[in-house]
Amino acid sequence: MLKRYCILIILLVSFACSNDDPCESNPDLSGKSLDIDFQDLTHEIHEIKTLEQLTDFFEAHPIIRDEFFEFGGRPSEKQVLTDITRLVQTPKIKSLYQARSFDAFEAILEKDRGLREFLTYEYLSANKGKSRSDIYKMFSGSRITELTNTEAASMELLKNYLDANTNERDYFHTIFGYRSNESLLLDNFKLLANPFVDTLYQETLNLINTGLISYQLDKAYKRIQEHYDDFSPPKVQTVYSGFGKDIHFSDSLLVIGLDYYLGEKGSFKPKVYDYIRARLTPDHLVPQLLQFTSLKFNETTQGQRNILEEMIFYGKAMEFVSEMLPCTADSLIIGYSSQQMADATVSEAVIWSHFLENKLLYNDNPSSIVKYIDERPAVLEIDKRCPGRIGQWLGWQIVKAYRKETGVDFKELMNETDAQKILTQSRYRPRSR
Repeated sequence: MLKRYCILIILLVSFACSNDDPCESNPDLSGKSLDIDFQDLTHEIHEIKTLEQLTDFFEAHPIIRDEFFEFGGRPSEKQVLTDITRLVQTPKIKSLYQARSFDAFEAILEKDRGLREFLTYEYLSANKGKSRSDIYKMFSGSRITELTNTEAASMELLKNYLDANTNERDYFHTIFGYRSNESLLLDNFKLLANPFVDTLYQETLNLINTGLISYQLDKAYKRIQEHYDDFSPPKVQTVYSGFGKDIHFSDSLLVIGLDYYLGEKGSFKPKVYDYIRARLTPDHLVPQLLQFTSLKFNETTQGQRNILEEMIFYGKAMEFVSEMLPCTADSLIIGYSSQQMADATVSEAVIWSHFLENKLLYNDNPSSIVKYIDERPAVLEIDKRCPGRIGQWLGWQIVKAYRKETGVDFKELMNETDAQKILTQSRYRPRSR
């Protein structure tokens, strides 16, 4: 019986737009003056052949440089020198420098796993063939504790010492995650020349239609302007960077790392969990972008929210996407597979009962919010087939019921911060299956 219900639900989803197409009833947008500023920079990046060209590109696009090519968020050289000074003067680190043998050095590290991993893991991972004995030799021959043993220790003196002892400099730069502008520029230049990155570029051209993305965003932004006259769309740029980042979003600029959205047909995959990667596809891209856009309009309570408030917040976000992309399947908006949609829909009464019986709606415990709202492969507390983020899906059903029951204006919905009011006036009940 359950299997037949699942098949029925999948068929209904598949033909959702075949009759009474919501696109047909949408307002005429042809008169809208809004023009999207869309730049596909993938070709420009692919044509970079010299360090000078890469430098010029980064100077022209500092957000892309910082967010997608790792220039942003790094500690400054001054901060690293300060951190080195503090580190080597701590008693435990000084004892490592003073260890009289490798065995004594090892014994200190073995007593503190966190310290051992901090001092050795990243460095040895980045330097194949090196071992902890090489680190011991570097420590035992170092003068760095002498240079940093007073409050008046000179940063310039330390910098000169490290520049003259490049093994130690590279070691500290690695464990503190520091790279100079020059080394990072060279690393990125080599990355873009790597054959695997060229494959990403070619597959980006073959698998993602940037013209379609531009068209869909243009339509969606015009629909937003129907509701919000003062809405000004961000400039949109598309790039690839060898999985540097997926999306940068602000009111004025949206940058899309297309290589994150190649889907299962891509030869290379971003390093994320499988259940997250399942929705990193070309079809999911624009709905995800519109969820980011909804943040500007989705009013909510400030401070710690309970599960009901989280549910309604995400439900409103997905309803926003549905309003702006009226012919997009619900499965793409929430990022569920057809099977996950069927499992959630058929089991709606069971899911709602679980929330009520366990008194979850007004629970504001962070661990409970993680279980029912945040990313997980499944909500095992309900059933092994219950998809993650089920609270978001359930919140969307409540928001849909609220709109249907009250006929509330879309802007009023987005401005409403009273989650209890939405639940009460929705008269929500799981649908009969």
